[in-house]
Amino acid sequence: MATKTTLRAEVRRRRRARRAGMPTLEAPFTPEFTPSPIPVRDRAEAEGIARQIRALASSMGGVALPALFVSTPLEPDMSLTLRLFERALLPVLLDEAGDALGEPRWGLWEAGRALVRLGRPPAQPGGEARGAESLKEADLIIIPALAASADGTRLGQGGGWYDRALMYRSPGVPVVAAIFDDEVLEAGVILAEPHDVPVDAIVTPTRTIATSVR
Repeated sequence: MATKTTLRAEVRRRRRARRAGMPTLEAPFTPEFTPSPIPVRDRAEAEGIARQIRALASSMGGVALPALFVSTPLEPDMSLTLRLFERALLPVLLDEAGDALGEPRWGLWEAGRALVRLGRPPAQPGGEARGAESLKEADLIIIPALAASADGTRLGQGGGWYDRALMYRSPGVPVVAAIFDDEVLEAGVILAEPHDVPVDAIVTPTRTIATSVR
């Protein structure tokens, strides 16, 4: 079994190769998706992720306040997903000076509001930065990952940011990892540790996978 460090290095290598030479595209307007405040890197990828999350929200009877994330250049393109909802909780990673915050924080984004760019990606909502306990308000939580498997194990970036934040989620609220298709791994490949929070589902640009956690 590969170590998490080895898996992370391999996934990051493949993601860099995927993005190499790919131009940034302006957000497309299609009948399905309104323009996005975030530049679109890959139209098919962005629309695929948005369709999967829209279908998931519909299957839940609707979502009032999702917790989403603004993707970095190497992550699945979430640019069109944000506009599926009137408001969303988004991670706040930097203070006004552009320095990293020590603990998980969230900000409330509402339709029509621009995101703040503080010198390095990802962008984040402006205004008040809320504590991690604000995550209990979310009724759907979409999180980034480097890989995940059908047993619910998720490979994160290694800093534990989401593991610390997810302890505040409300009972029964689904946690969903957004990754690429080739990052869905077989059960047992990712070594689960006691502090790891399992995910209830996986979304990729082409499919949604319910894990055995649900």
